[in-house]
Amino acid sequence: MPFRSKALGISKPVFVYEPPGLRKHEQIHLLYLFRGHEREFVNLDEDTSRTVTSVQDIDGLIKSGQIPPVLVIMPGLNSTDNTIPSLGINMVQPSADSRSGLGTGMFWNFLTLELTPYIEARYQSKLRNAKRLAAGFSLGGYTSSLLATAMPGYLDHAGMYDGLFMYDSQIDTRTNSLDKVWCKASIFNEALGLAVSRKPENLTPWNPAELVMNADPVNSQLLKKTMYWVRSASGDGVEGNRDRSRYFVDILKNAGIVTGFNRVPLHPEAKHTWHWNDRFLKLFLLNTIGELA
Repeated sequence: MPFRSKALGISKPVFVYEPPGLRKHEQIHLLYLFRGHEREFVNLDEDTSRTVTSVQDIDGLIKSGQIPPVLVIMPGLNSTDNTIPSLGINMVQPSADSRSGLGTGMFWNFLTLELTPYIEARYQSKLRNAKRLAAGFSLGGYTSSLLATAMPGYLDHAGMYDGLFMYDSQIDTRTNSLDKVWCKASIFNEALGLAVSRKPENLTPWNPAELVMNADPVNSQLLKKTMYWVRSASGDGVEGNRDRSRYFVDILKNAGIVTGFNRVPLHPEAKHTWHWNDRFLKLFLLNTIGELA
């Protein structure tokens, strides 16, 4: 559906999956899926690793009775051509091109002040006692963790596969130096500012690790209402998200926050592909609202 956003100043596509027989169900659950572009969870050709899409998997789980009906919301958080990520935050300097699909770049306001309340109101009668979940892949894993930590208590479960997590103060614990991905990568110039002038302290409001570590007593209790489900690929070098995932799990555990899985790598052969993300997503749903819950 096209969602007219005052925060962004443009209409932004949002893909919505409604479970079969929506009208007859007294209750459904709510799931947000994050990656970047709204098409990614429904496009078979995002890469060559999958034979069905994420939404087809979810539809199959519902029809087989392995999970109850769930409403799935897939917001567009990137530029129209999927080359500029917003990260789901309020961007520092979004592209001025009116055709970019970024608008004002105020994606956090779009997501939390507009889209989330709209979905809650539109499906209010079905969501009264529902569980609220978010899951994300890669940068979407980061967005899922941000939603859980910056809106503490809203989500019952937050899932992240091979998420690109931030380190505290942007110091990469493996090298004891500035994280060159978040602090230097040019792909984040529009979202975080030019790499040459990007300061670690300016990323603090968008750093889930720091939001957990520095939470006040009230938010510390709210954060514990969410269970975190973190898995990763088996490893892809020194810049790998496996190490970032382990770091984030340690941050959560040190804060007394429950994590759902007892190990981080999803499988010895797991990779940063849609096939493995879709396997993670099915496992996440089965453990949170399905037959393994």
